Amino acid sequence: GKNFVATMARLADSGARPSVVDDQVGRLAFADDIARAIGHLLSRDAPFGTYNVSCSGPPASWADIAAFVFEARGRSADDVQRVSTAAYYASADGPVAPRPSYSTLSLAKITATGFTPRDWRDALRDHLATL
Repeated sequence: GKNFVATMARLADSGARPSVVDDQVGRLAFADDIARAIGHLLSRDAPFGTYNVSCSGPPASWADIAAFVFEARGRSADDVQRVSTAAYYASADGPVAPRPSYSTLSLAKITATGFTPRDWRDALRDHLATL
């Protein structure tokens, strides 16, 4: 997440028009949000178990996130060239790690404890302000 965002910000600032995958959908998760969720669970003495943690908000593709970054940096979202995973892998230089096409985690268990994840767009705006 963070490396991708920093790379997209650098590309936006340099005038590039990157090709970014548009058919892999999920939500971002930032370390400070995960730490906040853990702190919440510990302070609530929540039941042991596995909790999914990511930001909330509508699922987004990598291209959607890149377009958001580009707009935040004063560029047009249209400067992000949307491509399929197959097209991206076909033109990739070197090995590419396979990723699922839909990786949005259910936040029902963590929100049931009273935790409210930040919307990924708000978290991304905050992160971009630190770059």
